[in-house]
Amino acid sequence: MDLGLADSVHENLMQVSSWMADAPGGALYFEDGAPGFVAFAWPGDPQIGAAAESAGMVPVMERYPEMVCRTPLAEIAGDVRPVQTPAEAEAYWAICDAAYPSLGFPAGLFKEAFAPEELLDEERVWACLAYGDSRPVACASIWMTPGVGMVGWVASRPESRGRGLAAACTVRVTNHALQRGSDVAALQASPMGEDIYRRLGFEEIYFYRLLGAMPE
Repeated sequence: MDLGLADSVHENLMQVSSWMADAPGGALYFEDGAPGFVAFAWPGDPQIGAAAESAGMVPVMERYPEMVCRTPLAEIAGDVRPVQTPAEAEAYWAICDAAYPSLGFPAGLFKEAFAPEELLDEERVWACLAYGDSRPVACASIWMTPGVGMVGWVASRPESRGRGLAAACTVRVTNHALQRGSDVAALQASPMGEDIYRRLGFEEIYFYRLLGAMPE
């Protein structure tokens, strides 16, 4: 493992996570809507996992790969457009609300947690939508940190999956980060997306183990 790269990616992931937490309503929610806590155990700090388990936290996900892309990717055909207006940003979060319940996220989380303006800060984030049947159906964003563009909230409406549109968005934001001078684009891969990201050209550099706890 390239420890220098791993440290940089992990540090920048934590920075983006702090931005998310500072968003209006930004918090991690469990199924019943109550705030919860998640620890990211990773090889760079093995004591985190041990401390979380000793505190009674339980595994939420045993394997959550951190993957990076170092070179521009071949574009994938599709009607992909940048998010430029509040209405387009609202459409982005609506796609996430349609997609992420299949991964265990609460319904309506994104509309509650993130204002459209979160996607319109061009210095910090660049987002795009893919259109199918004349409406936005897939999305991805890149969150810019020093040296690392963090790919986030890649999603496709369930009825539009299998058409390569979320992959087209992922390629577009990855290339945008590299064009803006990032050393790598990085992402955390869900079980649904891991094989797709490998085919696109991402490589795993380590994986997280997620441990969670509900408040008393």
